[in-house]
Amino acid sequence: MGISKPEVLEVARKTYAINEFGMATCFLLVGTERGLLIDTGCGMYNIREIADELCKVPYDVVLTHGHGDHIGSMDRWDKVWLHPADWDDLSMDKFEENQARLLSYPDRMEPFGSFEAYDIQKSQARYPQKNPEFLPLEEGQVFDLGDGWKLDVIHTPGHTAGEVVLIDPTTRILFSGDACNVNLGLGGASVNSALKGLLKVKAREKDFDRNFNGHIGYGGSNINRSMPESVLDDCLHIMRGIVSGTIVGEERPARPGMPPRLHVNYGHVHIGYDPARIIDEGEEPAE
Repeated sequence: MGISKPEVLEVARKTYAINEFGMATCFLLVGTERGLLIDTGCGMYNIREIADELCKVPYDVVLTHGHGDHIGSMDRWDKVWLHPADWDDLSMDKFEENQARLLSYPDRMEPFGSFEAYDIQKSQARYPQKNPEFLPLEEGQVFDLGDGWKLDVIHTPGHTAGEVVLIDPTTRILFSGDACNVNLGLGGASVNSALKGLLKVKAREKDFDRNFNGHIGYGGSNINRSMPESVLDDCLHIMRGIVSGTIVGEERPARPGMPPRLHVNYGHVHIGYDPARIIDEGEEPAE
């Protein structure tokens, strides 16, 4: 028998990474007055059971963005925080489309070893049966956990229109969702908008020295660690080059059901982007 419950790792004091079978990672921070759960996984397990076990103070639930592998258990709570730019993507008129996409996620993950490392079945995958009440997550919002432990929200559109990251100066961690990864798909905003968002993160780099995205311990890997230190700068280098025209991605076969993308590799980072959305009409160029 393999592992049938998500692994929990304390990556900093009172800061827990909940690795949901190598498919998605949630983060739970437990303060003296409040807690904070960042993302709710892909629905293969009831993440609330773990959060309630570890956190005995009231806590907020924040979604870094609205993709299925980050919102899978969101219906276990009555209210969650999500940037309004992603609300429409989770509207009930898109329920069947979103459900089909999430239920196919285990199939896409199988080649990466999740089903060899964990005692799980694809039939465990579930899409939220209803939407909780979405609370408007905004740029500059602060979550206060008590005793001076505060996290700041930065809006970083790119992967989705409503993608956000959270910076925790206390533990010096950037919780980056899917905004600043070694493998970054830009499908929700222009490359220029993504560049502007990550430049805001760069301006705060004195406040963090580790970057935990939403997929540590990926697939069958038992290495649960932060992103390489150069990832933010590598992303910025690629985005600056695309926007200025000095970098042009290469074409690769598109995944079924996905629009065409161009692809760039640099340093530790791969970025896929829509060549029709480098700078959207009416946008001011970054920098």
